[in-house]
Amino acid sequence: VEAGYDGIDMDAEPDLIPEKQFNEVKDLAHSMGLKVPALVGAWALWHAGEERDLASPDPSVRNTAVTYAKKCVDLAATFDDPPLFEIVPCPAKNEYPRTKIPYKTLRDGFLDSTEQIARYAKERGVKIAIEPVNRFEAYAGFMNTIPEVIDVIESVGLDNLYALADFFHVNMEDGPITDTLRCAGDRLIHIHLADGNRQAPGTGHINFLDIIRTLDNIEFAGYMALDSVPCLPDWRTLVKETLPFMKQMERTVSLQGEIAGKP
Repeated sequence: VEAGYDGIDMDAEPDLIPEKQFNEVKDLAHSMGLKVPALVGAWALWHAGEERDLASPDPSVRNTAVTYAKKCVDLAATFDDPPLFEIVPCPAKNEYPRTKIPYKTLRDGFLDSTEQIARYAKERGVKIAIEPVNRFEAYAGFMNTIPEVIDVIESVGLDNLYALADFFHVNMEDGPITDTLRCAGDRLIHIHLADGNRQAPGTGHINFLDIIRTLDNIEFAGYMALDSVPCLPDWRTLVKETLPFMKQMERTVSLQGEIAGKP
């Protein structure tokens, strides 16, 4: 709060985080005037403890993932203003440079999982956001890019389904980030904020002036959640330094717009 942030994303792990503990964090955030824009899912086997692959060729694995997602949706629905829940197709073991599973098999499985989750969430007033993840951490060759996410959204056809852009992944897989943001358009609901080195904005090569300008042009109204991994040099410095940098980017874009508009 002292650093000037408006909200905080929360982890969603209903089988491991006791309900009382989850509610204590939620209540603490609200007591400090912080919004909870999103619940972040634990999809990778290495930190989830079970295989939760929404695109798996194995129906039982997909069912496990969908069941987990529905429990997280139920958590989101306990909020007065429900946070979105993000979903990711993530295999237990990455295959590089290309997954051996046929693209159609993965897409069909993920479409089925996504539709089940989105329909369940829609009944409970919860929005679902799909995050594409780079080829080294998820499927190499499937759901690595924002256009693939938009394709899934359009194929499922439910209005509570959106895209989440993580600048670290987008920087690796999508080409120009500004083109990607324009591609997502009004389906972009949430952003994970980091530079190309996955550290604090301004420490890598991403042009945040162009990004802010593009977000203004597409009238992005969602949240940008700081997502630098690991937190270097430490989380306190990361939190303290990032917001002033992003605010400066906003002021600069605004000033450039005023100058350009003058005769």
